[in-house]
This record gives sequence, C-alpha cells and structure tokens, in this order.
Amino acid sequence: MRTMVILVLLMVGTAAAAQEGPAERLWDLYKQGRFEDVVREGKVELTTGEATAQVNLAVGRALVDLERYDEGLIYLETTVRMDPSRSWIYAWAKVYLGAAHYQAGRPDEAKQAWIQARDCAATRNATRNAVNNLKILGLAESYDGWKTFTTEHFQFRYSPNLTEFDGTAYARRHEEAYETITAWFGGGPTGAITFFVWADYQEALDAGLPPLGFARPEQNIVHAAADQTVGHEMTHVIAYHALEPANAVGLINEGTAVYHDQTGRDQLARARQALQQSPDPVVEVATAALWEDWSLLPGEISYPVGGAWVKVLLDKGGKDKFLQFFRDQGLAHAREVYGPQLQTWLAEFDAALYGPE
Repeated sequence: MRTMVILVLLMVGTAAAAQEGPAERLWDLYKQGRFEDVVREGKVELTTGEATAQVNLAVGRALVDLERYDEGLIYLETTVRMDPSRSWIYAWAKVYLGAAHYQAGRPDEAKQAWIQARDCAATRNATRNAVNNLKILGLAESYDGWKTFTTEHFQFRYSPNLTEFDGTAYARRHEEAYETITAWFGGGPTGAITFFVWADYQEALDAGLPPLGFARPEQNIVHAAADQTVGHEMTHVIAYHALEPANAVGLINEGTAVYHDQTGRDQLARARQALQQSPDPVVEVATAALWEDWSLLPGEISYPVGGAWVKVLLDKGGKDKFLQFFRDQGLAHAREVYGPQLQTWLAEFDAALYGPE
C-alpha cells in the first residue's frame, strides 16, 4: 500500500506555530518535506541532553511520513510523556500515534490514540483531524452498533438504520461486480475493501461525513448509501491499486467509475437529459475544458458526461491504449497517447452532447 498519512493528516499543516528553540529548524525542514533531514538532525539534537517535546514530535512525525511506523512510535510516545499539560504538542503526537498504529495494522490502538487527541481538544486542527479519522475509518463510537458481514473481498459494515435490507444479497452483488471489474483492470487491492453502507444520504451527513458516496482508495475504504450503484465506488479502489495512477483528474477518474457502475445505462443520454431538465440554464462547457476543470458542470451532468466520454475513448482507442493513458489522466498526456484524432473525437462528442437530437 502506498504511503498514507491519514486523511486530513495529509498536511493539515505542520505543527501549529512552532516555537523558538531547537525544534525551529526541524519544522522548517518538515514544511519542505525533507523528512530524512528532520530525522537525522533531530536525532543529533536529542543527543545534546536539551531535547524538547517538540524535537521528539518532529522526529516522530517525520518517521511516520517515511512509513517507519514502529520507529516513529518511540519518539511520539516520548513526546506524550514530556507534555503532561496536554498542549497542542500532545494532541499532534496522539494524532500521529494513531496514524502509525493504523498503518501497522493495529486499529484498536489507533482508535484509542485518536480518541485521546480528540478529547484533549488542545488545538482545532488536531481535534478535527482525529475526529475525521475516527469517522472515515469507522472507528468512532457511533459505529459500535453496526453489523459486520465478511466475504472474500469485502468487509461490509451495515448501518443499524437499514430496514428491509438484504445484506447477503447486497454482498453477493458486490462480489460479482468485484470479479468483473478486477478482471477488466487486471488486478486490484491485496486486502479486503471495507464497505460502509448507510441507510441514506442524510444519515451520513448527520454523522458528520462528506456527501455520499466516496472512496478512500489508499485505505481500501468505501462509504455508500444502500441504493447507490454497485460498481462505482469500488472501481476507484480497484483502479487505484491495479494501475496506481500518478495523475488522476475528475473527468477520467469519475468517468471510469461511472463506466464500471454495472448499470449498463446510456450515459450520454443521461447527460443530455440532465442538461434538458436542469432548473438553471447551463452554459455549454467543452469537454476539453471540463477535463481541465471538473467543477465547471454540476455533478448530475458531469458524472454521466465523464462516463460517456470514457466510453468514447474505449470504443475508438481500445482498452490497451486507455489503460496506458490511465496512469496519467491529464489532457496533455491524452493528446500524446491518442494523437491528433483526439481533437476530432472531442468535437464529435461535444456535438452529440449539446446538439439537437
């Protein structure tokens, strides 16, 4: 699995307002992403006998970012002992302790560390970070009443608010889709996908989650409403692990998930219908422009547009070329892979999308 510094930890900022002292240079290096230098210089500082909690925190955080989790634990635990007042230093140490434990396969210890970071409420960013990790990863106390159903490729977590819901049939459909999609991509995640199934969209919003559905491919996690399409969110996880895209853009990444949603729907027809039924006038947006800025159209239009466009690339360019292109989904790379004909395809697609039937 790729480096995962959990969720908002992906740089909700370096340590808040680092103070003057021996840690100041370490935080400067940290902000530059020079984690090896932080570790090397921090360890030297620790030999002087004047090391502070901040120095230990800087070294511990850098080690976690370098995926040296068990080594990082030593410095982070020392940080906690050196900050009995439970300041922001303690809070961030607990956040990173949670990250280290989670990455090392110890979710119970991660949960405990994040709850302690949350409950000490020492700094807003650390508190928010801990809360989000607990919610997204399914470790918050609010999940205690959820049912677990395990299959070969999934661990399903079912909301207690699901009614008239056949969890076994739901799991079977997802296993079937998994086999189809992984065969298409030629691979998938090495571990199970944890699939949180909510009764409806509002339930997840009330719990403080982002709008459903969404995937966190690095963590093999999906959150979805019970009535969402079977294949969409798992496609994000499968494609991420099978092809490891270095540059993912909305039009292609989401379009590929729509293409594999297992509904068989005509996505171009859906996009045209959404344009016609939009309560507000929609300015025509060229697909090339949407490629560069995914926010130019509302989701009810952009998602089927993406699915329809991915189908064009596959129909005209073939699967092998698409998989080659998928690792760098930018428009510039697409022009390299598909050549001058891409411009013709774009023009034809825009005409089919916005033109008369």
